[in-house]
Amino acid sequence: MKSNKIIEILRGSGRAAFRTKEFVALAQNPAYARLHLHRLHKKGVLFLVHRGWWAFSDAMHEAVACEISTPAYVSFHTALHLHGLTTQPHRTIQLAVTRNAKKYQVLGTPVQEYRVPKNQFRAYEKKDNLFLATPEKAVADAISIPKSCPAAIIMEALAHVKAGKIPPYLSSAAANKRLKNLMRHA
Repeated sequence: MKSNKIIEILRGSGRAAFRTKEFVALAQNPAYARLHLHRLHKKGVLFLVHRGWWAFSDAMHEAVACEISTPAYVSFHTALHLHGLTTQPHRTIQLAVTRNAKKYQVLGTPVQEYRVPKNQFRAYEKKDNLFLATPEKAVADAISIPKSCPAAIIMEALAHVKAGKIPPYLSSAAANKRLKNLMRHA
């Protein structure tokens, strides 16, 4: 298969990024697949993102990070900003994962993963090829992991969400106590 046809297939899959080995598997001549990837990179069609990961030039950095960290979804301060619940942008892409968390960069943007309990890995939706926590879940995740988001940002977001929907997403009694304290001050 020609490299342009492979790119069409990969783009049509709805993913923001793919691995070199996926491209090689679809190529007619696997020996030249890496050469084709580098040529597409020079043309500006693709970007080399992270150790064998390629992204489309128009892909959102958050969507690329979700692909690399799969299974993951965008949450915490990043999701609050993407939902328009805070005016404070965040410089780091924050992801919720169920395995050990790590840090890396995607196209110069830092990515920080936070481990959430498996039973709390829910309440996210696919929006513009991006797995994004619902507003209430993003607030709950930020409350459950205090170092992920300043209290002032959470209080700003609390004014725009339905506070009654947050408690089922909290992972501990301490998080419930934090929510009550924030609600009192908000």
